[in-house]
Amino acid sequence: MQVPPPPPQVPRRMSYASKVLMLGLQCVVLMVGALAIWLISYSREDLNNDVAEDIAGEWGRAVYISGPTVRSYPDSAIVCTPEIFNCEATVDTKSLHRNIYETEVFNARVSLSGTFCKDSILATAGDSILVIELKLKTKQIATLSPLDFGGKTLRWKKTPESIFAEVPANDIPATIHYSTDFDIHGSAALFIKQIGDKSAITIDGEAPNPSFKGSGLPDERSVRGRTFSARWERSGASSGSVYKDETGFVGTNFLVGVDRYQKVARSLKYAFMIIVLTYMSVLFIEIGMKCNIPLLNYLLIGVALIIFYILLLSFCERMAFGLAYLIASAMTVGLISAYIWKMLVSPKAGIGISLILISLYAGCYILLTLSTYALLLGSIILFFALAAMMYGSLHINQEAASN
Repeated sequence: MQVPPPPPQVPRRMSYASKVLMLGLQCVVLMVGALAIWLISYSREDLNNDVAEDIAGEWGRAVYISGPTVRSYPDSAIVCTPEIFNCEATVDTKSLHRNIYETEVFNARVSLSGTFCKDSILATAGDSILVIELKLKTKQIATLSPLDFGGKTLRWKKTPESIFAEVPANDIPATIHYSTDFDIHGSAALFIKQIGDKSAITIDGEAPNPSFKGSGLPDERSVRGRTFSARWERSGASSGSVYKDETGFVGTNFLVGVDRYQKVARSLKYAFMIIVLTYMSVLFIEIGMKCNIPLLNYLLIGVALIIFYILLLSFCERMAFGLAYLIASAMTVGLISAYIWKMLVSPKAGIGISLILISLYAGCYILLTLSTYALLLGSIILFFALAAMMYGSLHINQEAASN
């Protein structure tokens, strides 16, 4: 009598507890990949900064303007500051590119005016030759008008760190009105020192990302699109004889380019949340359809989620961050949705996972743009995600009980 062959052995299905544990290990491995992408982003940001510094060195670095002050000839550690100091600067920024890297540079028209008190000058500098000095990097000056000082037109002389003019002390009126203007070019920032008993500094113009910095915030400010205006006023400070110092600067920073790397780095902080929520969504689809998705398929989905960030980094170096995020997320969502569709032969599963991923990436983008409310919104998203997982876990318990 012939013995019939044994029935084929059906592979034992992995329990959901073991599967969740293995998926957790996959998440840890995938986060190592996210760390590697963060290191690449950090390296690219350093390279961008080096190129920007190189471009800025050729065009002109941050501009600091201090003065005018009056001292005795040839030099003195004590200077006389104006009674009234007015400064108006009009800025026009532009981006300079080198390959895919860029930096923000500017041209500025600066006008200075105000008054000095003759008695304060004579008490400080005596009745010798007076030196009117304005401190700034002279290699960054494009054009320079003569100095009108007490009704006299004086031509500026230059040193690498300042411009100055000379006038006899006995050849000035009791109240000295002064004015001058010049064009200057630089990058990154424009700062002007508040001096004198009364000072008023106005900086306006066009720039994509103006940021107001210095020893005090502006008394008035306005930012509308690319147009900005800021005004600093100060009164009651001592004028006359003061020691030279480097405090009291106010002004504007002009930023561009580097924030794209910062946004990529910030988006990587949400990588673990997106991976876990995607894995749990696929697991719930697996339970709901009563099918078995191998761990290898989960790993491939996770790799696609990590590749999103290298796509984002690559695209944002060529275009605006928002457009780069849209393209990278559309590619990732399309790839994973099509994969789920073909693997489970279910259009419903593919559409379901696509809607979940679109929600996750949209929420992540909102977190990146609304930095002030990022913690609040992130907490709400995690709460509802936890609620969804708790509800889905009920199906896991029911499936385990039925088996």
